[in-house]
Formats: sequence, C-alpha cells, structure tokens
Amino acid sequence: MVGTEGFWKAGLIPQAIANGLATILVLFFLLTGLHGSLLDVGLVTGVSALALIPSQMIWGRLIDGVGKVKPFLTAGFVGMGISFAAVPFAGTIGVLLFLVAAKSVMYAATLPARQLLTVESERREGWKRGLANMQAVSSSGETLGMGIGTAFLAVVGYTQLFYLCGALCIASAVALGVLAREPGFMIQRKMVAMERSTALLVAMSDAVGGQGVVKTAAYGRAVKMMNSSSTFLLLGILSFSLAGSAFYSPLPAYFLQFFSSSLTFFIFFAGSLSGAVCYFLVGRTGQGVAKSLIVSTATRVIAIPALILAAFGASPGFAIAVGIMILLEAVWSFFDVNSMFAYLETAQIGKAGYYGGLVGIGSAGGAFLGGYVSNLFGFPTLFAACGVLCAIALFSFALQFRRAA
Repeated sequence: MVGTEGFWKAGLIPQAIANGLATILVLFFLLTGLHGSLLDVGLVTGVSALALIPSQMIWGRLIDGVGKVKPFLTAGFVGMGISFAAVPFAGTIGVLLFLVAAKSVMYAATLPARQLLTVESERREGWKRGLANMQAVSSSGETLGMGIGTAFLAVVGYTQLFYLCGALCIASAVALGVLAREPGFMIQRKMVAMERSTALLVAMSDAVGGQGVVKTAAYGRAVKMMNSSSTFLLLGILSFSLAGSAFYSPLPAYFLQFFSSSLTFFIFFAGSLSGAVCYFLVGRTGQGVAKSLIVSTATRVIAIPALILAAFGASPGFAIAVGIMILLEAVWSFFDVNSMFAYLETAQIGKAGYYGGLVGIGSAGGAFLGGYVSNLFGFPTLFAACGVLCAIALFSFALQFRRAA
C-alpha cells in the first residue's frame, strides 16, 4: 500500500482544480449574477460550511464502521460534480443555498476518507509528511483552478466554467475508482492508541516499582498522561477557523471595491500558489507542532488587520493585497497540517470526522459573522475583530502546549 500512495493522490487533482475555481466563482456569481449583498455572501458561505459539520461526523463514522474509503471518495466527487454543474440554473439565492449545501454534504464524504487513506498508508512517523503531501496536491490543484479563473473569467461565461467544474469532479471520481486501493485492516490508528496505553502502563509500573529519582519522574509522567487534555487545542482550532472564515468569506467583495474581477482572482491565485508551495515544505521541516501553530497564529494576528492598506487601490494597494495574501496562505499551510496531525494523533476510533466538524463550526460561524460585521460596520472593524479572534487562538495554543511540556 505504501508503494501506491503517491498514485491515488493524483486523482484528487481534477476536483481540487474545480474547488479552487468554484470557491471564488460562486461568490462572483452571487454578487454579479444574482445581485446579492454582503449578508447574502455570508449566508451562502455559512450554509456551505454549516452543512459540513454533521456531514463529516456522520461520514467519518460510516467509513470507520464499513472499513472502506473508496466508495465514499467516488460517490462524494460525483455528487459534487452534479452540484457544480447545476449552479448556473440557480435563478434565486434560495436555490443557490440548496446547491452549495448539497455540494458540501457530498464533499464531506471525501475528507475523512482521504485522511484515513493517508494515515493507514503510513506508519505514525510518516503521518505528518503524508498529510502534508496530500494537502500539497490539493492546494496545487486549487491554485491552478484560480489561475484558470484569472485567465478566462473575462472571456468565458459562468455557465461554461461551472460545467468545467462539474466535469473535473467526475474525472476525479473516475480516477480514484481506478487508482485508490482499500487499506485493508484499518490498524495504524489503533496501533497508535495501543502505544499510548502501553506508555501509560509502563509509566505507572515505573512509578510503583521504581526508586528515587526514577520513581518520581515516572509518577509525574503517568499523572501527565492521565490528566492530558486537548481542550485548549480544540479551542485554538475553533477560534482560528472562526477568524479565518469571517475574514475570507466577504473578501472577494472587499477586493472588488478596488480591483477588477480578473485582478481579484489573481490576488487569490497568488495566495493559493504560496500555500501550495508551503504544503510541500511542511512535511519536510523539523519544526514542531507547537511552534508551527503558535507562529502561524501570531502572524495572522498582525497580518489580517494590515490588509486594510489594500484600500490604497491601484498599484500600491494591489501589491499590498498580494503580499499579505501570500503570507496568510503560507502560514495557513503550516497550521492546517499541524492542527490536523495533532488531532488525528489523539482522536479516538470512530471520530475521524470530528476534526472537520470542529473546523466546520468555526467556518460556518465565521462566514455568518463576516457577512454581518462587514455589512453593518465595514471591513476595518471586521479585520480588527478577526485579529482579536486570532489572538484568542494564540493564547489557547500557548496554554495547551505549556500544559503538555
């Protein structure tokens, strides 16, 4: 299975291209085709994220229960393709809401499936690199999708681009139907859970039978294992996701105030390209999980409020926007992989979809918050609020890893 790992990930590329193109395209279609408001942007983005929350948990349990991932990958991408192809026929915002929700439900089936296929293809030591490589493949595809939007939005209509998204998702379903291989016994995460239990038993044994310094150290280690908690880790992930979604969901509308549709697409393309490159670096750096999460969050505390400088418009504003988006996407890559790794390393069997559910809660709440705050109070207030949320995440991670030290 390890030998075929790189091949099945290639099947993710067409869908990733569609995702990168459609993420911005849906909001453009809402703003210019359906004449929606910033509140509508928050609503559409929020409903899309909200649908992921129960879906990932349910799909994750089903996958763990069935012990297979391939059917969920192929069915999920077929469903996404149909949803994307139907968007041009959405004559009202209500219909668009239904379609983005349906897309999210089907997309949710593929997330725990690909995560489990990755970790079950690797020993624990290779999880972080495997997850980083998977995200790098997806991010590269999304970057290409945004590049397509940058190049062709001005000359190709929405209908043709949405049809292209649908066809690309179907192509991924077919490719994964051929390339993906079931992992057989899903044993790697069970072995990690056994390792944790064994380590606790050894520490308790040393604490009982040891002498002097050895006994004291073993006792402290055993107490730490029994009292370990991921509460602050989960709070940090939730706050970070809430801030990120509140920031990103109305961002196309913010840039469209100063730049054309093509230049706006290019800003997101530049950021996505930065993220894709950094995904390739994450699994190859020796930087620890704690340091990666803290540095990523601290960077966002400063960088998000600084995006207000894009209001200069023209050349300086455009350059500032591109530079900040490149920085934000770079640190997101490190956060994404390390937070996922930290969760999967401690997740109980049957709860593979809960990480996505937690992120989904933050994404949904952030989308509604972003649309509401930007519409009523303006973007400067929104950016400042997102900076505060990132500061809360930073404090949570600092507490989590101080406890774990």
